Amino acid sequence: MVCAPGSWTDGVWDDINRMRTLNTSQRLKKREMHICPLQLDIVERAINRWSNPGDTILDPFGGLMTVPYMAIKMQRYGVGIELNPDYFRDGVGYLQEADEAGKMFTLFDLAGGL
Repeated sequence: MVCAPGSWTDGVWDDINRMRTLNTSQRLKKREMHICPLQLDIVERAINRWSNPGDTILDPFGGLMTVPYMAIKMQRYGVGIELNPDYFRDGVGYLQEADEAGKMFTLFDLAGGL
């Protein structure tokens, strides 16, 4: 198929970037890639639609911790459960990166209300 099928309704998300996953980072780090990566766009929209900042988001099938990763980036708390120790370890690394990025100051933070 040359083009992705479109939809007549806003309830169908047909503009998801299928390559925007944590597997891309896994490949760049030469780590084991997850067999079924979850797209960050889907997770971002779901968290935005069904939660508020400060809420806790649970993912019982954590994998590379995509859901908790996006929760942290969107000012929520994330909890993930994963049986595979390698995926869990890699996922914790992504969560630490997201947490540190959220603590980083920008020029806008330093400028105050200017």
